[in-house]
Amino acid sequence: MHWQPFRGTAPRTMTIYSASFPDVSDSWPMKDEVTRELNAFDKALKADPQLKPPIVKKDASGEVTITCQHRWSEEAFATRPAVVAWRTRLVPTALALYAIQNPLDEHLPDGTRMDSNSRQWFIHANDAIGIRSRARVLAVLAENYLRNDIDNAWVSLASGAAIPVLEALRNAHLDGQKVHLTLVDYDPVSLQWAKKMAAAEGLTIGEQVTVLERNLIHALIRSDDLVQELGEGHVELVDALGIFEYFNDTDAVTFLKHILRLIKPGGAIVVSNMLTSSPQIDFALRCIGWTPIFPRTLQQLQDIHLAAGIPVENVTVIVPKDGVYAVMEIRVG
Repeated sequence: MHWQPFRGTAPRTMTIYSASFPDVSDSWPMKDEVTRELNAFDKALKADPQLKPPIVKKDASGEVTITCQHRWSEEAFATRPAVVAWRTRLVPTALALYAIQNPLDEHLPDGTRMDSNSRQWFIHANDAIGIRSRARVLAVLAENYLRNDIDNAWVSLASGAAIPVLEALRNAHLDGQKVHLTLVDYDPVSLQWAKKMAAAEGLTIGEQVTVLERNLIHALIRSDDLVQELGEGHVELVDALGIFEYFNDTDAVTFLKHILRLIKPGGAIVVSNMLTSSPQIDFALRCIGWTPIFPRTLQQLQDIHLAAGIPVENVTVIVPKDGVYAVMEIRVG
């Protein structure tokens, strides 16, 4: 894979590239119409910063309700039952990403049938495209660190159902016995899905795949417990593809410092963060109401890795053409 020169605004000291990947949205019907619709929602929200995201609450009986706080959320959920189920039952767990990564499935992970209006959004929403493209970046980068001539160790932090990780392993054409994968997530339901999907790939749970239910705030930021548990300096690759933007700057720095201790010389960390310039960011955060995050500029991302003691020359950033996420490859040694 050859990256292209990045044309946007970036720190001069940063090595940054653009990348293009094929996506299901390229050939799926109604792309232009749906994109115009989503852009109209986003434009309306940008014009009124006071508009608030929907409120999702669970009562004592376990029933979940969603209360829209403006007309754009009302319109978004009115004719899209699968989007409603996705927002109320799956967000913020990693299973919410499953529907985005697999938008052609007939059902959501909770069993809700996928309706056509919802599917169009899961396919064509810019953030959905970005989630799929950052997984493609991970797959390309992983090939640089995983080889058949050694026993590879890969740790996936906030792995969820491990869809990007398993896709990357498949593309790397590794023999199963040459890689040991450790999946770490706080959500037991997502980890059960990960076990199921790993087994479908022919990987043996307990031998080739270890599953750890851990809270990264407690185990990798407030303490270094996970570093102690996994051991220092023996991992080829650590990915944290979907968690970095949930940490404030101080916690993000600590997170990187602790992860660095896991990596052996020649290995790498791969993290991603939504960009403040992401198209349709207001639609995602204030219309649909995705969990609050810290979108960042490329300069802010550079400031974080410098604060963690990572030299600029050890970092390469890839921004896919959709412009949603920056993916950082941080090399060690």
